[in-house]
Amino acid sequence: MPGMTRQDSGAGHKPRRWIAGTAAVIIVLVIGTSVLVSGVLSGEEPAATVLTTAPAAPPPPVEDWYDLTAYQTVESGDGHETVASISIGVGKEPFSRGIRGSAVSSATQPANFRTWSTAGRCTRLSVWIGKDAASPQAEGVGQFVIRADEADAVTRQAGIADAPQHVEIDISDVERLTLLDVRAGRDAANAWGTPRVFCAAPPGKAV
Repeated sequence: MPGMTRQDSGAGHKPRRWIAGTAAVIIVLVIGTSVLVSGVLSGEEPAATVLTTAPAAPPPPVEDWYDLTAYQTVESGDGHETVASISIGVGKEPFSRGIRGSAVSSATQPANFRTWSTAGRCTRLSVWIGKDAASPQAEGVGQFVIRADEADAVTRQAGIADAPQHVEIDISDVERLTLLDVRAGRDAANAWGTPRVFCAAPPGKAV
């Protein structure tokens, strides 16, 4: 019948449209996958937006006082001994972290000395000087020299009956800082109380 023929004909076209649409999707997927695989195999990478940031600035140097006896020297004699505390002359209060110079030492044959590399990082030196109050000898006058590079910046003298002398000097341009003391064989030992430097970085490696 004519009606039946049109109905059958319409029903027969629907599967063909679905198959054609599905095939088109598959073709697109296959082509896209092929492009992606070929890009990977060829080493090509998709363009990406790269965000760059400036490197963090290093923290500013921290200036502080550093105990010289806690840091390695670049040169030293055999007559200097680090002590936990030391009393100087007629002073009543001991100084923490000191140096005792007990060997025979002179300007031409120094034995009591230490040299640190301050390398322009330090601006001030602070130290107390005099004779070691606990020394078994009680005579003689010791000479104390603070040397900035090759020049003698400070020279002081002290005996066992003298009070501690405080020395604070500018060492801003000093590369090598030396503490030297002179002592005869029967003199009381020399003493450096709390030698420290004000620096932007430590004056050497920690002991």
